[in-house]
Amino acid sequence: MADMYITILINDHSIIEKTLVIAERQIEREKINWNVVQTLVEILWNYGELCHNAKEEKIYFPLLLENGMPPMGPVAVMLQEHEAERNYLNQIKKIISQTEKTAEEIKSLRIIFREYSALTKEHIWKENDILYPMGKNFIKPTDEAYLVTQFKMIEQETVGLGGYERFKTLVDALEKESGERIDLLASLPTELINNILDSLPIELTFVDANDRVRYFNKLDKEKIFTRSLSAIGRTVQQCHPPKSIHLVNKIIEEMKAGKRDKATFWIHFNGMYLFIAYYAVRNEKGEYQGVVELVQDVNPYRALEGEKRLLDEE
Repeated sequence: MADMYITILINDHSIIEKTLVIAERQIEREKINWNVVQTLVEILWNYGELCHNAKEEKIYFPLLLENGMPPMGPVAVMLQEHEAERNYLNQIKKIISQTEKTAEEIKSLRIIFREYSALTKEHIWKENDILYPMGKNFIKPTDEAYLVTQFKMIEQETVGLGGYERFKTLVDALEKESGERIDLLASLPTELINNILDSLPIELTFVDANDRVRYFNKLDKEKIFTRSLSAIGRTVQQCHPPKSIHLVNKIIEEMKAGKRDKATFWIHFNGMYLFIAYYAVRNEKGEYQGVVELVQDVNPYRALEGEKRLLDEE
């Protein structure tokens, strides 16, 4: 159960952040779907304010202070920001509750929501990256079970049993229905994505649902397993030695049937110790879209011990 209480709080943040992004995009549209916006704001209030913030204000923050965290430190700042979030949400709720909304009110809503969203995103970052890690110094091992139990009680009291799963499912459904799926790669040019993948100390190959190779990284770089541009469009069976084809076929068949999501191997090869893994790629409906093959020489990591916290000299 170690740090499970932090996982609960961070999972809450994930729901809140996704809801924020979907709502931002809806509110900025020329033609706003007010039913969707109303639902999203209700999620931010019911789950974000009444449930998540209550976990912190009623249980987590008081325990930090009780265990010695300075009262005028991070907790005081978080409480101020919670109050600011409430004020913004009350203004937003007031505007969207009106049957008829003027152009000026819609303009005001957009400004207020931008400010609220920016504040909340910054607040979540502060908690995830600063407060929670710092708070570990004030949470005793015996406190962890207490926090988890109390968080679950608050969730049940405010949004009902299984509230997290229910709200996560709702947000995912709204994301899909509204066409507002959050795509973190959308703003990155293909060249940059290729450079990112090429910079990793791993070899990646993607084979599509028809068993054909569609992508591999490090095209013009040294590779563990030689692979040229001619591999693109060929079947994965053509890219493996005959003695391993039966295993490749078995992995793919089981992935297509939904019986397997990954397969891992490790072998000695040319002085290297290779970790080889296959991961099924599926869409949101769980339908098979292909498989990613990962290859990495893990020999440099096998002897690691202790910790390394300093930067090597160049």
